[in-house]
Amino acid sequence: MSPNKYKLDHSLFLFLLALGLTAFGIQCRSLQALSLFWPCNALLLGLMIRFPAFDNVLSLPVIYSAMVLADTFYGTPFSIALGLNAANMLFIIVGRMVLLSPILSRSYPRRLQALLRVFPASIVAAAACALAGTFASQHYFHDVLLKGWISWFCEQVSTSILLLPVAITLPRRDELKQIFGELKESSLLPVISLIVSTITGIYVGGGGSLIFPLPALMWCAISYPIFITCLLTLVTGIAEIILVANNVLNIQGSDDFFRIDSLASSRLGVAAMTISPLIVALSTTSNRKLVARITQRADYDFLTGALTRSGLSSRVDALLSRRNKQVGFYGATFVIDIDRFKNINDTFGHAAGDHVLAKTAECLRQTLQSGAIISRMGGEEFLVLIEGISQPRAFLLADRLRRAVEENKIVLNENDLSVTVSIGISTLNISDSGSLDDSINSADRQLYLAKSSGRNQVSPRFTL
Repeated sequence: MSPNKYKLDHSLFLFLLALGLTAFGIQCRSLQALSLFWPCNALLLGLMIRFPAFDNVLSLPVIYSAMVLADTFYGTPFSIALGLNAANMLFIIVGRMVLLSPILSRSYPRRLQALLRVFPASIVAAAACALAGTFASQHYFHDVLLKGWISWFCEQVSTSILLLPVAITLPRRDELKQIFGELKESSLLPVISLIVSTITGIYVGGGGSLIFPLPALMWCAISYPIFITCLLTLVTGIAEIILVANNVLNIQGSDDFFRIDSLASSRLGVAAMTISPLIVALSTTSNRKLVARITQRADYDFLTGALTRSGLSSRVDALLSRRNKQVGFYGATFVIDIDRFKNINDTFGHAAGDHVLAKTAECLRQTLQSGAIISRMGGEEFLVLIEGISQPRAFLLADRLRRAVEENKIVLNENDLSVTVSIGISTLNISDSGSLDDSINSADRQLYLAKSSGRNQVSPRFTL
């Protein structure tokens, strides 16, 4: 697909999406407020952040034309539509500047940087949008300037803080499997507590009722993937705003006593409440990634990519936990040693030795089936566990592995570093990780026989 055609497809998608979202927002103008819920600005801004392909020179004119067209179609005078939607575009422009500003940037990835700035971006963009929108709408809606600004600002802040994280964390197709996997392992109790606390807030009423769901949302933030947390926060926030707008949730007494009406107050309250689960979810996600990186370093050998001893133990324990202990893990154990490896280090240096280790491990992975467990036991010695294989078949596989290493050309700085290996094999039949040692010791003894018999051999031999 040509670049121009690619841009046109994206522009058409943005135009239709902006048209639909604007029409939805206009349908929500049934109350005294300008709009109960205006998702267009925050969603389009979030999608431009989430998918950089949408963030091009055509995006803003396309979005603006779609907004004006939808507003005019619903009967708004053209001049008024131009002014109102110029304010909406100002939200997107200012919000993007804050979310992606290089000032004080710590070189975070685009999505993470934007998530960390959702709160200030929402405040600044909503303030600018409200200022422009107030002047554009005062004659049309007969609003007092301060009241109009408060209405615009409160709606834009709450909607932005609710919607921006959802759009920015929207998962890619390849991330869905991981999210569903995490959800399967998660409890439903945080969601149940969220529903119960929201209902309790309706029953109790008063200003404090808005934050009744907050503890449950924090629980969700540490229990679920960040996208799910943002989605639950969005649903909760919208539900509370709708409940207040329809006088189901009473958060204050007579509006005449307060500087702002209950709907604007609820929007500010929801915005203040829902930023907290986002912060907790970001911290939790960062901690999980840090733990995963630490675990990766502990369980995998940096040089060869093979499992370490601790990683091998964890892998075996995980395999045994998913099956009947009476069945255990049946198969074969290979202990593989690179012949005369010390000579390579002494002759060409340790960098050359590291290169040989990495290339040999790569050869092992390419030759063995994907289900084989490969571990580096230390120095130039590797351990391979293969499930469901008999001893005669194990010998054939080990000998094929030996020949593959022998034929694998390793060259560094024009020096031929090709090596051979000796392999000892034994039967593997374990019901716990501790019983693995017996199989390894038996294969170790066979390895000694293979090396003492001239190297580049497999022991014991089987006649088929």
